Amino acid sequence: MEPSLIDPIPSYLKALELFALVVWFAGTFHIVRLFVAHRDAMATWEPDRTILTNKFSVMEHGALFLVIWPAMLLMILLGGWMLYLRPDLLKWPFMHVFLGYMALLLVYHGSVHRLHRRMKRGEVKWSVLQLRAWAQGATLLLFFLILLVVLRARMTWVWGAFGLLVLGAVVMFIVSSLRRPAGAKDHA
Repeated sequence: MEPSLIDPIPSYLKALELFALVVWFAGTFHIVRLFVAHRDAMATWEPDRTILTNKFSVMEHGALFLVIWPAMLLMILLGGWMLYLRPDLLKWPFMHVFLGYMALLLVYHGSVHRLHRRMKRGEVKWSVLQLRAWAQGATLLLFFLILLVVLRARMTWVWGAFGLLVLGAVVMFIVSSLRRPAGAKDHA
């Protein structure tokens, strides 16, 4: 089911929505990589450790509250506006799956925010390797979101659930392959 020739959603609204989504993802990719560098800095000697961890805390705070949160909120606001203009979109199976993926993205965002608070307090127990694996989560979510949009004409709940299972399997494979052997020391 494709939109009619007279689409009530203005093109500029679609462009702003896409822009907000791209900024949200870019910010999320960036901040998790900052976490990796921050965790690396926690293993350095003083006074470098204090200088670097303070600098990374400031950079993470700016990325989270000046880029990521505003982009996410703008994306949600614009998405709600588009659904207001086209409530019939909620009847499409693709939209149900899409909203499920968006909920998953919001959970990921919540975990990033929680990681930020822990990094700021120096309470993160995750290794650099675990943080790198977590950084790939956003990449996988973006990949599946693009697939979802491209294949929207064929998307049903069955395919959406299958996609979530595949996503979960890929994440579990990555995490299990990155596990350290028992007794190995964490050098990061």
